[in-house]
Amino acid sequence: MNGSFTAILRLEDGRGRVILIMYGLATTLVASINLTGLVKPVLGIVALTLLWIALALLTFPGAEPYGIVSTFAVVGLVIVITLISSWNLADPTHPVYANWHLGASTFVLLVVLLRGRRLIAWTAFTTFASITLLASATTARGIGEGINDVLRQAATLFIGTLFALILSRTSRIITALQEAQLRRRAAEAAIVATTKERAVQNARLDRVARPALERILGDAPFSPRELGEFVLLEAALRDSIRAAGFSSELIATEAWHARARGLQVILLDDRGAELADDDRQRVEDAVIAELRATTYGTVTARLSPAGRSDIATIVVDEVGQYRRIVVEDQSDPPVAAN
Repeated sequence: MNGSFTAILRLEDGRGRVILIMYGLATTLVASINLTGLVKPVLGIVALTLLWIALALLTFPGAEPYGIVSTFAVVGLVIVITLISSWNLADPTHPVYANWHLGASTFVLLVVLLRGRRLIAWTAFTTFASITLLASATTARGIGEGINDVLRQAATLFIGTLFALILSRTSRIITALQEAQLRRRAAEAAIVATTKERAVQNARLDRVARPALERILGDAPFSPRELGEFVLLEAALRDSIRAAGFSSELIATEAWHARARGLQVILLDDRGAELADDDRQRVEDAVIAELRATTYGTVTARLSPAGRSDIATIVVDEVGQYRRIVVEDQSDPPVAAN
């Protein structure tokens, strides 16, 4: 879940754009009806055009907080709208809805605030309020009405600020709870995987080692074949301890057969961490391929420490003829080097 409350409000997707467009259309209707209440209607049209530009800028996608360049462009448009509209009222004492720019400017600043630019929004509102008060003081509207206008718009922005803070805190709490739940599920999955792997290893140990142990407890002498199998069993048990990363059933079986053919197999695990499933599969395929392809000599496979670009290295020594296979990260195939 995205922790930002902007994502929760969907101000950047289709629904957010619908909200901004609907507000723009409603404001356009109100402004158009009240053009006769302006000294210069053309300035009203210009202000309305600038409002649409500001709304369009606010629909641009982007991470929170809203981009600084776009933020200053939007608040700049708000200030220009306020400047060209505040002294353009034909009847300042009874403007009806000809002073639509007050609510529209506050709405735009509210959206800027919700997109993570609270300080800039309030700073822009201070400029907006100063212009409004100055216009009221220098026209027939009067400073008292100007203060009333500013207080009503400030209340709207203040409520929006509280809403944003509460929603932001709630979003952080939800995100924290979700992350804790994901960590708990990951831990539970790891425990299940470990338990399953332990059960597999125990079953294999029981299957492989129990007959040998029972045979050792017997009184009959050991045959050469049995002694050879004991050596193979000891090597397999050693692999399970010092090369846990190579403990898959397929590798264990292929290593057993390779040693039975006389091949020396050395498996080492220096990783100290679990491999991803796809990486484990690629390492397994590379090791098995070399165990099957090598007829004599030594095959040494080593899991690299975690964090290195090479996941594993396989060195094959066929009586002086060396080849080295490097298993890189999952984006690259195994690399052979002579």
